[in-house]
Amino acid sequence: MGELYLVGMGPGDLGGLTLRARAVLEEAEVVIGYSTYIRLLEEMGLLEGKEVVRKGMTEELDRAEEALERALEGARVALVSGGDPGVYGMAAPVLELMEERGFERRDGGVGLPGRFAIGNREVRLEVVPGVTAANAVASLLGSPLAHDTCLISLSDLLTPWALIERRLKAAGEGDFVVVLYNPQSKRRHWQLARAAEILLAYRPKDTPAALVKSAYRARQEVTLTTLEGLLQAEAGMLTTVVVGNRQSRAYAGTFLTPRGYALKYDLETGEPLPGETPGLSLRREDA
Repeated sequence: MGELYLVGMGPGDLGGLTLRARAVLEEAEVVIGYSTYIRLLEEMGLLEGKEVVRKGMTEELDRAEEALERALEGARVALVSGGDPGVYGMAAPVLELMEERGFERRDGGVGLPGRFAIGNREVRLEVVPGVTAANAVASLLGSPLAHDTCLISLSDLLTPWALIERRLKAAGEGDFVVVLYNPQSKRRHWQLARAAEILLAYRPKDTPAALVKSAYRARQEVTLTTLEGLLQAEAGMLTTVVVGNRQSRAYAGTFLTPRGYALKYDLETGEPLPGETPGLSLRREDA
């Protein structure tokens, strides 16, 4: 029985790999991935003696198909994703392909790891989590995601732009901190500014925002700006954008989204504010 591991490689540096991800990559016989991710793994020294298959950016289905086929042939295969394979990664294409082809579960279990088969061929499937781009970016900024957050990709290659706009408006109305993946590319140059315009209808123009390019890689760039500043900002596919909620603020070069303790406690003494009780719901009307 072959083995297929969908591996999250984190932001792209050795320190950002989980112990499980590193162990799986070291044990893999075949490693398949987008060419940039393969190059990063080579720089980490994790691909020596392995068969390596490089694919282009728009070849996700090809990656999924080849990884699945090689595992069905009996190989131990690692299919890598940047960040986490379940967040804009390769987990969904692989499972969709298996569903479409009629794979059946053979171990009677729930969730993963699990054994799946088609005909007399069987594969063990495991998803190995990784540090997401949102998590990596947040660690460089401070605490931008300390309260309710949503992730939205601005790429309309697989999602209609009208639906992306609806999601941006819902995030604005709900006062979520917003993490924007795939904000711009050479072909898609206007979506980031349009996203900023939409969010400006729901929060102040001086709401803190940030652009982080190539987090934890050699050409890392961290830029603090405002929601209004995103109207003129330049970004790319290696950039992740964060927009704060109405309580977010800049503090000493960091991006702070408060948890809300200041609404309930005196932060200097730790005592509850008048009318508040530890362990009970917040009572203040302006919460």
